Amino acid sequence: MLVFVQPFGLNSQTGGPRIFRSLLQDANRPFLSVCTSPSKPPLTKVGEEIHLPTRVAFGRLERTRIGPYFYIIEALLARRFERRLEALCLHYKTQGIHGLAHTLDFWYAYQVAQKLRIPYYLSVHDDLGYALRKSPGFKVGMARIAQVWVNAKARFVISEAMGKEYSHRYGTQPYIVVTDGLKEVPPKPLSRPPKSLRLYFMGAIHLSYQDNFHALLQALKQFRWANPDWDVSLTIRGDVPFFLNANTVPIKILPWASEAEVAQDLHQADVLYLPLPFGDDYTSFVKYSLSTKMVTYLGSGLPILYHGPKIAAAGQLLSQNGAAIVADSLDPGAICDTLQVAQEKVPQMVESALQVSRSQFLLPDVRDRFWKELAY
Repeated sequence: MLVFVQPFGLNSQTGGPRIFRSLLQDANRPFLSVCTSPSKPPLTKVGEEIHLPTRVAFGRLERTRIGPYFYIIEALLARRFERRLEALCLHYKTQGIHGLAHTLDFWYAYQVAQKLRIPYYLSVHDDLGYALRKSPGFKVGMARIAQVWVNAKARFVISEAMGKEYSHRYGTQPYIVVTDGLKEVPPKPLSRPPKSLRLYFMGAIHLSYQDNFHALLQALKQFRWANPDWDVSLTIRGDVPFFLNANTVPIKILPWASEAEVAQDLHQADVLYLPLPFGDDYTSFVKYSLSTKMVTYLGSGLPILYHGPKIAAAGQLLSQNGAAIVADSLDPGAICDTLQVAQEKVPQMVESALQVSRSQFLLPDVRDRFWKELAY
């Protein structure tokens, strides 16, 4: 039995759970998922899951500025959590523990693995320094990740950039790149109607994307002025935490939906929008992480508009492979010009994206890279 310990449920609506669903769905080995978040996770059918919170939940306060400071309570209860996790692992006759370096629960799980003398496996989806940047547990976390990186039985990172950076920081160690995977990839680009620029975005919109969306809408407005006979619009599948100027282009906001519904949405889209925030505050986030959204977009058969800094891991992968329209500015005029010039190159970009999908992100290959390292 393998125990997976992470601060979310397998059916939660963010990129991390999506990766774990891809890896654990129909697994040929027994596993148990342990969700450590204070709030109860949604039900899942992927596999057995137990809610073992590191502390009590504080409702709406969790999403306020004081939310990170609840770590102080978690720290006081850490030993209690470790004892409960140890008892759970003994009950399930656990032969290995997998942790995710996103909150301090990766360290608690590591402590239990050490005590039980069983292998510990580490995954890193986002730079821990970025994830803990507002938490009183920052210094503790940064000290602990160095120790766990060196001593883990195996290390899984979301990008090559992440693996190289952590080896540079904490010591050269072998690592395996593992992210979301694609069950299938279309044999050729999807057909798009002429003179149509219907942009589509799906997933969680962070407050840090506000400048991206505002610049995009102004750019689409300029594009519409320059091409009055084109169908220009923006569709968003998910919640929007800030105001969008509807006087620019038609905007449609749809509620969260299943992956099957999202797949149907793509038949009414021409370009898939992939934003990442600009600015020094987000450097450690964008430089090493790859969103699951990017993987889905690559295998869609539609062109991608990447809107973010060049230094981002996603930006590097897409630009180096010629797999997306790349707009690395918040200047609406520059974005509009990029969209205009890129139209002739779109078919070639989509072909390149499909090639990247087949070579790096096919689900059977991703699963194989992951599971073959989980030997016990």
